[in-house]
Amino acid sequence: MDERWYTIGSFTFPSTWGAIIASFILTFLFLYFWNRKASDWYSNGVFYFLVIWKLSVIVVDFQNVIEHPITILYFHGGRWGYWLGLLTVLLYIFVRRVDTVYRLVIAWMSTVVFFELVVHLLESDILAGVIQFCLNGALVLFLSKKEDDRDTWAIQLVVVFTLLQLLLHSISGGFVFTTVTWTYLIVMAYLIFIYGRWKTNIE
Repeated sequence: MDERWYTIGSFTFPSTWGAIIASFILTFLFLYFWNRKASDWYSNGVFYFLVIWKLSVIVVDFQNVIEHPITILYFHGGRWGYWLGLLTVLLYIFVRRVDTVYRLVIAWMSTVVFFELVVHLLESDILAGVIQFCLNGALVLFLSKKEDDRDTWAIQLVVVFTLLQLLLHSISGGFVFTTVTWTYLIVMAYLIFIYGRWKTNIE
């Protein structure tokens, strides 16, 4: 499916970027009412991501920024900025050890749930968006109800959740490695690593 572009004033953006921003806002609101501590570190992580993504244009297009500094206001680091922003957030979570693995997984899965819903809506693929939202939402709801051994359940479920996203992507347009699918795989591997590292430290 071809990605759609939208324009707000002088700012033009693809549907995926709009979905990312919308997912951040919706996830923050969900976490705010579900667990205030989670919403605090989540908002910090989003702030770091957006700042790095925006200012990374200085690195990826240094010559143009030197010649025209005002471009910082209108441009961002693109795909490289995205990966730098994501790396910054992952380092922040690891260094600060912001929360339990269980809440990390809930926050991540919620972000994906809202992202997939909004990106489908922006691309006018409403039926697929609703179906995926129901499937994803059911997994998040199931995890949020767990009372015992939450971290272990969270890691097991995030693997199933990630594989489900890859399956749904392959059904809708044939499986290819994109920025989105790589993000899902990298964050899944990172959460598994965090779980193993933090559990070892506790023991």
